[in-house]
Amino acid sequence: MAATSGTMILKGSSGKTYSIDLYVPDAVATNVTFNPSGLAASTSSSYWKAPEACIVVDVIAAGAPTAVGATFTLSNAAYTGQTIRWANQANTLANRANLNVPIPAGEQVGLLQF
Repeated sequence: MAATSGTMILKGSSGKTYSIDLYVPDAVATNVTFNPSGLAASTSSSYWKAPEACIVVDVIAAGAPTAVGATFTLSNAAYTGQTIRWANQANTLANRANLNVPIPAGEQVGLLQF
């Protein structure tokens, strides 16, 4: 396949919705990159810092890279049990599973592909 774009949607404890653009590289053991204010690119930040406690409610991918999925990381450490499969997050799926990944305020949220 090829690198693709995506979006991570979070709901903050204040009720605010955050929509973060993603760049999903086409390789395993790589970091997804994030841009909260425009198009994410390969040179974007490898994390997004949560300004308040949030819940990840959806991750949407425009395509599927070579990597099978990704593990969430918090401040560069694996967030055990919090993984996604790219095939389940495709933007063409009307019935994507609802995510419920809690993110504490101030954490650096990342995605490491596997």
